[in-house]
Amino acid sequence: MIEAITTGFLLGCVLTLLIGPVFFMLLNTSIRKGFMPAAHLAFGVFLSDLIFVIIAYLGSNTLIIVQSSQMWVGLIGGGILIVFGIINIVKKPHIPGNDLELPDDSKTLWIDTGKGFMMNALNPFVLIFWLGVSSSLTAKQQLSPSYSLVFFVSALITIFATDLLKAFLAIRLKKLIKPNFLLWLNRLSGVGLITYGVRMIVKLFMID
Repeated sequence: MIEAITTGFLLGCVLTLLIGPVFFMLLNTSIRKGFMPAAHLAFGVFLSDLIFVIIAYLGSNTLIIVQSSQMWVGLIGGGILIVFGIINIVKKPHIPGNDLELPDDSKTLWIDTGKGFMMNALNPFVLIFWLGVSSSLTAKQQLSPSYSLVFFVSALITIFATDLLKAFLAIRLKKLIKPNFLLWLNRLSGVGLITYGVRMIVKLFMID
């Protein structure tokens, strides 16, 4: 189980480097409204990720039932991670506007939770990404369901914890939001995803 915790933690750390709409909305919310609204926003993102992980895991397990597709499912899953990594390396980061501002239109903290949930859930690439991770993971038949459970719990907790840290350090992070810094952050996360995808594919060929 140590390996499951470690690999899940490492994936969570790689994902926390990704720059996207959720990242900017999290910082906006913390700067304009404070830590608690941003924490609820992060919780909404966590809930949508949790649902996608469950869907991806159940879906990939269904595909693994067909033994002949086992290797192909794993290869496709690892390939998805590699593609995501390449995209992050080559794409240029976009900073929304000159200033980080967000109108305070939330009447309750749970509205912020809903915003985080919907923003993450409406991004189709999130589900595709988790499908790739789950497919590569479940393609290794020697891995027990408990391994997958610990892996995903570790990854999700890491993502949620780092989102909370971003919200807490929002003012300081705002000073770092420059195109060149975000470009290298994207490249770093891209290299991490490619490494992770290649590692999963290599492990497929190590199955006895």
